[in-house]
Amino acid sequence: MFANPTAPEPRGYHPSLRDRFRVRTRRRLLLRLRSVLAPDGMRLLDLGGGTGATTAEFGRGARELVVLDPEDRKTSLGRASGAPVTFVSGVAEALPFGDGRFERVTSVLSCHHFSRPDDAFREAARVLLPGGRFVVYDLDPSHWSGRAVALVIGGHHHSIDRFASPEELVRRARSVGFRTARGERFGTGAFLIAER
Repeated sequence: MFANPTAPEPRGYHPSLRDRFRVRTRRRLLLRLRSVLAPDGMRLLDLGGGTGATTAEFGRGARELVVLDPEDRKTSLGRASGAPVTFVSGVAEALPFGDGRFERVTSVLSCHHFSRPDDAFREAARVLLPGGRFVVYDLDPSHWSGRAVALVIGGHHHSIDRFASPEELVRRARSVGFRTARGERFGTGAFLIAER
């Protein structure tokens, strides 16, 4: 399941077939995410990390892995699978953590679910230590394939307006006080890489 096929899964971790499939189909994305995050030895918070399967993949080597998700069903499945993460119920717009608690915060394909994205970005900055990194990956509505996928997903969950371009993600990060912020297109989506 892991990007490094020789790395063993953590003991007692039994991800579902669906989670295994997600990790396999997102392999290239998770490898890129891991290289951008550089999680080794860091305390990492994943906003909207669901069952923790992808978090366990890109966060290997982190000192601490925390998944925050509003859906108790998903976090219950993650706990039952033995995912090597700590699960916390909550929303990105009101994080239940103290200031400077993490060195890394990420949001992977969940930013479009945030009801108040500016508040979520402000909260991410608050819980990061100075020099900490905030990495967002979401579908890019300015790219034809990202727009097509966003339309399909948007039809089920939200309007396509909830998907932000890399430029909008950068603007949002700068507006809440991140010291540096840059966008990077990748596949059907885009990264925001911001530092506090």
